[in-house]
Amino acid sequence: MLLEDKTTDLTYNICSMRLTGAIDGARVELVAFSGGRAGSKTKGAVNPVLANNPFHTGHKLDPKKKDDIGGAIPQGYYTLHAHETKPNWIRLVPASKNYMQGRDGFAIHGRGVRGSDGCLVPPDFKDVMMIYNAVKKRREEKKAAITLKVIAVGDLDFYLRFNRMG
Repeated sequence: MLLEDKTTDLTYNICSMRLTGAIDGARVELVAFSGGRAGSKTKGAVNPVLANNPFHTGHKLDPKKKDDIGGAIPQGYYTLHAHETKPNWIRLVPASKNYMQGRDGFAIHGRGVRGSDGCLVPPDFKDVMMIYNAVKKRREEKKAAITLKVIAVGDLDFYLRFNRMG
C-alpha cells in the first residue's frame, strides 16, 4: 500500500543528499549518501556519475562483476525495520507500488570500505545509531514502523549536464 505524505516520518532527497523529518518528536536533519559507492572509506572509490544521481536509480549492482557499482535508491515510499542479520543496520522495505526497477536490499548503515550501492549512508555513525534506536523502540512499543519517502527535487539539469560529460 502506498503511503501518503502526511504519514511519512522522514524524507530523503537524492539531489540534496538530505534526510529530514521527525521521529517521535526528535528532529532529523542530516546528510546521507546514496549510490556510486558514496560514503566509502576507500580513497577514489566513489563513482561521481552514479553517486546521488536521480537519473541512475535503475543501475543495479551485479555481484558477479568485481568492480560493478549500484546507483542511488529508487524514489518511492519505504518502511524502516531493524536488519535481520546485520547489527546497527536499518532495512528499508519498499512499498508495493514503488517502481523498484529490479532493485532491492536497501538499508541505512554506516560508512565502510564499500560505501553505498543504493543504501543511505550518513557520514556520522551517531546518526545511524539514532535512527536504529528509534526503529527498535517503535518495535518494542508495538508502534507503527517509521516511514520514509525518497524524492528527487532540485537542480535536475545539473545531473543531465553531468551525465553528458561522463
